[in-house]
Formats: sequence, C-alpha cells, structure tokens
Amino acid sequence: MQYEPIAIVGLGLRFPGAESPQQLWSLLSEGTDATADIPSSRWDLTALYDPAPDRPGKIRHRRAGLINGLETADPNAFRLPKRELRQMDPQHRVLFESAWYALEDAGIPFDALRGSRTGVFVGLNFNDFQRMLARDWTALDGYALLGTTPSFAANRISYAFDLRGPSTCASVGCASSTAALHEACRSLALGEVDLALAGGVDLMLSPESSIMLSQAGVLSARGQCRTLDAEADGYIRGEGAGVVVLKPLSRVDASDRVYAVIRGSAVNHNGRNEWIMASSVPAQAEVIRHACERGGVEAASLDYVELHGSSFLKGDAAEAEAIGEVLGKERPFPCRLGAVSNNLGYMGAAAGIAQFIKVCLSLYHRTLLPTIHVETPNPQIDFEELGLRIQSKREPWPERGTGEPRRAGVVSTSLGGSNAFVVLEAAPEARVPPTSSTGTPGHLLVLSALSPEALRAQALQFRDFLAGPVTQETGPEDVCFTAALKRQHHRHRAAVIAGGQEGLVRLLGELARASGQLLLVEDGQPPERIEAGRAYVEGGMPSWEALSMAGGRCVSLPGYPFQRQRLWPEWLSAGEVSRAPTDTRPDVATAPPPQANAARELREAPAGQREARLAAFLLAQVAGVLEADPAGLDIRGRTFFELGLNSIGVTLLKERISRELGLELSTTAFFEHPRVELLAKWLSGRLEARTAPAPKQEGAGDAFSQEDRELAERIAGLSEDQTRELIARKLAEFSIEVE
Repeated sequence: MQYEPIAIVGLGLRFPGAESPQQLWSLLSEGTDATADIPSSRWDLTALYDPAPDRPGKIRHRRAGLINGLETADPNAFRLPKRELRQMDPQHRVLFESAWYALEDAGIPFDALRGSRTGVFVGLNFNDFQRMLARDWTALDGYALLGTTPSFAANRISYAFDLRGPSTCASVGCASSTAALHEACRSLALGEVDLALAGGVDLMLSPESSIMLSQAGVLSARGQCRTLDAEADGYIRGEGAGVVVLKPLSRVDASDRVYAVIRGSAVNHNGRNEWIMASSVPAQAEVIRHACERGGVEAASLDYVELHGSSFLKGDAAEAEAIGEVLGKERPFPCRLGAVSNNLGYMGAAAGIAQFIKVCLSLYHRTLLPTIHVETPNPQIDFEELGLRIQSKREPWPERGTGEPRRAGVVSTSLGGSNAFVVLEAAPEARVPPTSSTGTPGHLLVLSALSPEALRAQALQFRDFLAGPVTQETGPEDVCFTAALKRQHHRHRAAVIAGGQEGLVRLLGELARASGQLLLVEDGQPPERIEAGRAYVEGGMPSWEALSMAGGRCVSLPGYPFQRQRLWPEWLSAGEVSRAPTDTRPDVATAPPPQANAARELREAPAGQREARLAAFLLAQVAGVLEADPAGLDIRGRTFFELGLNSIGVTLLKERISRELGLELSTTAFFEHPRVELLAKWLSGRLEARTAPAPKQEGAGDAFSQEDRELAERIAGLSEDQTRELIARKLAEFSIEVE
C-alpha cells in the first residue's frame, strides 16, 4: 500500500534550550551544545556519580540535555484541580503543552477540532514518576493512577481537546516516537482519521533509569554524544517532548504552512540476532527499503539521513552500512549524515521526534545543519566506499538538477531491536493566497489568553516578535491574519490597531503595561476597524472577511505563555529522589492530627445558623480538595462536578467530611445532594439525628452499609459522561432542575 503524501503543518516542542521551532533552528544553526551539568535541584550527584563502569547503584554521567520547569504547570490550561496536576507525571504535562504548541503552530483553533476524527499517537518509555511516587504508598491515590498510567499521555490530549480518533501510546524503547509517527501515517492512509497528532516524550525524573543505563554500559564516560566520531563511547541523556500535526497533502489549503511531506514510513524488528541489543544491518536495510517502496521513491534520491545518534562506533557503523547498501554507490553525490543527539543529548523515546523535527526544519529552510562533536570520523565506516559524507557545516541544501524534490530520511533503532525509518520530502511550492486591500493602511492585531497575567505576557511576546529581525514570518499582514483566524480565542482579550509594524510594537508595549485598557488605537484608523476591535475585546467575533483579513497565510507566532505554578509532591525532594530505597528514610516531622471538634461545634450551633455554618464548612473542604482559595470559589448553583471534582475528587471530599464530622458517609450522598447547600441541609439533619438516634433493625444497617460500599465502588469506576448521566438521573428523582 502506497501512502498518499502526508503534510507536516505544525510543530510543537520542549527541548533542551528550545521551546519553539524558531529557537531550535537557531540553536542547531549555530552548532550549540545544549547539554550541561545536572543541577543539584534535580539529583544529588555527590551521592550518585561514579565514573567507574561497574559500580552498582551509581551513574556514569554528570551532564545531560535538560529542560526547565518540570515541576510546574498551568492549571488554567489543563482545567484541572491543582491536586490532580500535582500527581500527574510531568511527561504527560510536557507532552500536553507540546500538543498545544503544535496546534497553534498549525493554525488550528481548538474549537475547530471538537468532536473531530483526530488521532493522537505518542511514544514513551520510562515511567520514573510512578516509581518515585511508589516510594511512599500513602501517596498513591486515584489521581496517581490517572497521572502515571502511560496511556494517559495520549488520552489526556484527546480528552482536553475533545478529539474522537484513536488515542494510543507506543512503547518500543528508543524508537517509540518514530513508531507512533508511523502509526499516525497508517491511520491517515487508511482513512481512520482526518488529522493526526504524533510525537513522544522522555524525561529524566529519577536517577534509577540512569543507573540501569549505566549498568547496561550505554552511557558515555567522556560526557558527550559524539555520533560519527572516532571517540564515540556511548551517549549522555537528553530529555524533552515533541508533537507534530499531520494531514493528507490533498487537504492542505492555500493558507496552510507546510514544513515538509512524509512520503513513506516503515517499522520492523531485528528478530533473533547475536543478542537482543546488537544492531542488525540486514534489518535496518530492510526497513529503509520498505519505507521507500511505500512512498514510491527511489532510495538513491535521498540527499540526507538523520542518524539515530546513540554514539557507539559499532552502532553508528551499522546504520551507515545499511544506508549505504540501500541507497547505492552510483549516486551523483554522497548522501549526507548528521545527528541531533550531539546537540541535545540522546532523548530516548523522544529521540525520533527530535530527529524528525530537525529534518522538517532543514527541508523548510532548504539548509543542511552542522553536526557537532565530530573531529575524526568513525574509523569503522568507509564513507567513500558507501557513498556517504558527514554534514559538518551549515550550507544550502544542494539542488539535484533533475527536477526531483529534496528528500531525506530519519533512522530510529532501539535496544530491544525495533527499527523505524521515515522518508521526508520538501513541500510543494506554496500557493500564494490572493491579497486584498482595504484602501486604508492599517492592521488589527487581536490577542487572547486564559488569565490577565497571561494576556500581558502575550503582549510582550508579540512586541518582541514584531520588533525582532525581519523574516518571512513577521509580516504584519500574516501575523494579524494568523492571530485572528488561526488561533483559539480565549476568555481574556485585547486588541491593538495601528497603521504599521512600528505602531503595533509601540502599542503592544503599552498594552503590557496598561491596567485595564484592552483596546489601544493609533490615530487615523477607520471606524469599522476600531469597532471590530471593540467587538472582539467584548467577546464577539467580527466579520474578518469584511475587514479583508481572510486572504493571508499561516505563520509561526509566539506560543501560548503558560502561567506555570509549582505543582510537585514536595516530599519528593532532590535528596529523597537520590536516596537508595534500601537506605533509611529520614524522619519527617508530622503535624498532630486535627481535633474532631467540627461535629460538636456544628451540633451546638443555633438551629437557624447550623446550615449556613455547614455550608461554610463544606466550602472549606471542597477548596481543600481542589487546593483552591475558598474566597475565590463560587459555589452558587453549581454542582460538585461543575466546581471541578470528578469521581476521585468526590471520594476524597467524602473522606475529609467523614473524618471531620465523625459520620459514616457514602459516596452516593454526593450524587443525591450534589450542591453545597443541598448537602449542608442533609448533613444538618444527620447531625441532629445523632443526638437522638432512631432504633435500628437488626442487620439492616450492615446490609445498607455493604450496599453503599458496593455502589461507591461502581461509581468510582464511572467515566465523566456516565457520572453526569447518573447525577442527572438522581436529580430528576428529587425533582431538582440543573441551571
């Protein structure tokens, strides 16, 4: 089965030293090594590091390619309680942010995807966070289950954006993200999905993974990735996440920006080899042939191949031999080789997506990038005999002179023997959309965010972006077009209107400093443009066509300025993470348990005040579960689920209230009384009844308690939709209308 060409229309990433395609391009163009010493805030290297290869419980590398802020997240973006985010694997959080960035970069408003046949295909490998939480069994709650199960890395994205296509997770070691990319291509080719998000993530959260890799002998004692170099002795680790947005080339419209096109992909396995971790030249050659056959391209037409980059003399030689064997030696010029791992560190399950994004950018910019840390070529590779050459400097992508497009390949392998290959091709010449003029020079630039703080941060981002170097991305017409028609519009909004780019820059600076002024207009702008800006700021959607803004093209704008907060299990300090599980855990001072005075105080309250006090008490408990400020929590007419509690949150709330009031409560009580005021009324009756308990029939209480427990277990396993349906049914039984 041959693929229909698949367009890459969006890139989202968080890599060492780069959180956007533009930053990554600059880093790679300048030949930057983004690795650094592992900071003490991550691990205690004084206790962990030992260069000896066979010291048990130690790691061999002091350096890594790391990203910052893994302990933080933006609750507004996730629309989840802080408690739930705190128990979520940072791999899931970083991958979600990368998917957000990718959709923005693709110019696809989130609302346009709701209910669509959009698939999510991700790859990941290690599950450090789950092992870290498991150091303390009391830290394992329902949120830890949702937050550390690998499939939720994909499922969380599908849920957040209401995507109805497949939502899958591949785990085939270091080839995981490339395997996920292949599955996305297959799903698009089969017509299962109309759009696909594909990528992967790998974060260094626990030293345990590095200890295992050190004992496996794959980490560099030298402390560098030196793929293709004679001094290559293994790799140092990198971390990050990347997501790409894919759709059939036939569905690309004139406003889309296409980075590159996938012509074919394939995956296979080495089978029985000399040993499971050994490379297989025949298997790697076979996967390259299959990918080219599925794309309908000649292997000899590939100009460049991005290597897997694990930095072993023998492994690099096996990749080179397989490439040379398939591409042939009768080429007009050598095939170039490079490795992004030399810049970023070897990124494990995210290595493939990092390689892929680098090649997409190279094809888009028609430029080959330098491969750093290669001083003397690997002596086990006969480059001339194989028709290969190391890409050692930045230079224009050579013209073939035969009318054929520029083509490249991406190699992935894994310790377990999985292989993958993707064939990429330069995008067709873009169709330039027709331009139109309003007759009055000027530009309307709209901004939106989830909070006032994020809105001000976005104004600064756009100011710096427009004030920076002039590129094909910074033309004010395309910037305003993309912001108006190709971005999601959030609750908090602002607009600036000016006659030219300098005016936009000046007004954006004023907007970032202004308090409450959300529409800034330069003198001389026409009334219809001003009115459109005012309508947008007030929550409306002006007629962009009437403003002649419907004929631009999508460009890469600054990504959303997430307002990240520290959300991390604080007991997992760097010292605790670096402590061997066999070591004695230091004593931690614990606060004395709270005195159970709440029930007595509420019972003794005057009858006319008891329900109000109970409502205040319940508000405090709900806020405690959500980790929110009670003063900012609006409970009027809102159910517990509308306040942000899911079935796990309700279970936690029940336990808090039961403990504080000394009452045995069932989870069903929260479905039968789903608002604070209703539950307060019911609890008031329960507390009053405790002063004069009614006679209990023998066995009846035990039976009812068992029934409650069984029902609670069933409810805890319900999905959100099933839960809402149950709530509606219960409300109907009590003749309660939901506003």
